[in-house]
Amino acid sequence: MSDTPYVLYGAPVSLYTGKTRAFLRKSGLPFRERLPSDPRFGAHILPAIGKFWLPVLEAPDGTLVQDTTEIVDFLEAREPAVPSCYPTGPRQKIAALIVELYGDEGLVRQAMHYRWNFMAENGRFLAGNIGRMFNAEADIEEARLMAAGPMEQLSGYLPAIGVSPETIPVIEAQFMDLMAVLDAHFLHHPYLFGGRPSIGDYGLMGPLYAHLGRDPYPAFLMARHADRLQRWVERMNTVEVDTPEFPGLAPEFLAGDAVPGTAKDLLRLIARDYLPELLATVEAVNHWLAGNEVAEGAAIFPRGKRGSLGSIAPVIRGVPHVQAMRHYPLWMLQRVTDAYDALAPEARGPVDTLLAETGLAALIEQRPARRIERRDYVEVWGSALARAA
Repeated sequence: MSDTPYVLYGAPVSLYTGKTRAFLRKSGLPFRERLPSDPRFGAHILPAIGKFWLPVLEAPDGTLVQDTTEIVDFLEAREPAVPSCYPTGPRQKIAALIVELYGDEGLVRQAMHYRWNFMAENGRFLAGNIGRMFNAEADIEEARLMAAGPMEQLSGYLPAIGVSPETIPVIEAQFMDLMAVLDAHFLHHPYLFGGRPSIGDYGLMGPLYAHLGRDPYPAFLMARHADRLQRWVERMNTVEVDTPEFPGLAPEFLAGDAVPGTAKDLLRLIARDYLPELLATVEAVNHWLAGNEVAEGAAIFPRGKRGSLGSIAPVIRGVPHVQAMRHYPLWMLQRVTDAYDALAPEARGPVDTLLAETGLAALIEQRPARRIERRDYVEVWGSALARAA
């Protein structure tokens, strides 16, 4: 294990920094976190990455890695002494990857709604946090001035991700249901699959810390309705395993590739509340690809640019969620389907049973007509689909 600290460019208020920070802490890797106000971020990191995006990891040898999932995989490959967050059991591994996908992408609406639609409760806190990303010693009025532009820009994304007067009642019901499911699970288990965190735990940590567990209004809801979930958020932010409620529990994944019933309840919630969006996204991308020729290796959007290939309107809990179609979830979905395709034939049966009983059987069949790859910090079109036997 390296003795030279890694550098994590991030911020407490950043959703995806929460995922990476938790992984670094639990891995016991030496690191220092720096804000975007650090001179090196503007002079070196930002030009190299080509966009203002948090977090970015700088390795001791100067290697830069952007994207939380790629940071985790980079560190696991580079630091073999770190216990892997990927379970070896096929059921646990596929379930953990599905939960990571859901945490990274499926909870964006809840995170953004509860951050930006409760400004009476959250506004001062957010202005201070966002403004002080750029000047850590700014007083609140200075911070408000520096935060005004970014706050306006970020809150302006709500319609594009499907947050509207029509969908808000669904979004709020989803959050209450999610808290209940996770609270029930963490009453009996410190992490999703036993005594140490999986990639699924880290995926959930992004939205459930920075936005939903830290911003004043949703943090109040969590403390009021889901104290065991709140305790998990605390646990995920410690270096130690932090499981005094579970004396004698080994810091290992559950034996026998077990997936607890409460974790299955989470998978059922994902099937109900996020699978329709995934299905609509795959269909929309395939429709777009049918009408457009793209070269392998071509950027889906130029570096530093945001965009959409169209719109989707998945029906979730009986309500159409009109939104811009985002391609990035399909890169995350490939992680699930690639892991499934890599399983030995005899290992797929138990996974198929798990997915069928939780309503997620359709997820594993979702394949865009072209792969999506990440090269030089940009998503690009990969090869045509070639599914493994």
